[in-house]
Amino acid sequence: MTNPGTILARPVTAENFGRFGAVYDLAAGTDPKIEWTRGNGWQDGFTKAPLIAGSGHLGMTHGGAAPWRCAEMERHASTEEAIFCASLPIVLAVAPASPAKAPCADAIEAFVISPGQAVVMKRGVWHDACRGQSEAAPYFWMAICGLEPSAWIPVEGGPVSIGVDATGLSAP
Repeated sequence: MTNPGTILARPVTAENFGRFGAVYDLAAGTDPKIEWTRGNGWQDGFTKAPLIAGSGHLGMTHGGAAPWRCAEMERHASTEEAIFCASLPIVLAVAPASPAKAPCADAIEAFVISPGQAVVMKRGVWHDACRGQSEAAPYFWMAICGLEPSAWIPVEGGPVSIGVDATGLSAP
């Protein structure tokens, strides 16, 4: 296993994130998975289907800033996990769900989640805590807590550097 060097985050889309889970865009006003409503001076959107299976707990993580060295990841076999970006873009590093006992450095990908977007990771997807794209940033998450212990496992063949391109925008 070789260390892949720096992994540049790219903007999350339904297409490029599909093998890890789903993407919801509550900012654009066009996502067909969102029910849109408008009123006098406001617009609103909510997911047409429940975001995760089961009654999830709401949490908040305060992440540092990219770039960082992704040295360990966790996964949840018993719950999906939704991540919500509120005010600043965040970077999520993930590796595919697998029966392996550790995430593989060669399989890690990174995505920029912009304000108004949410992603829902499938059960078993390896992931690190998010970091702000250009500065420390808090973010919200939802998962069913208490189903299993959360173990942070060293990345096999890692750690790997996660970053964004030099202009501060994510790589295409």
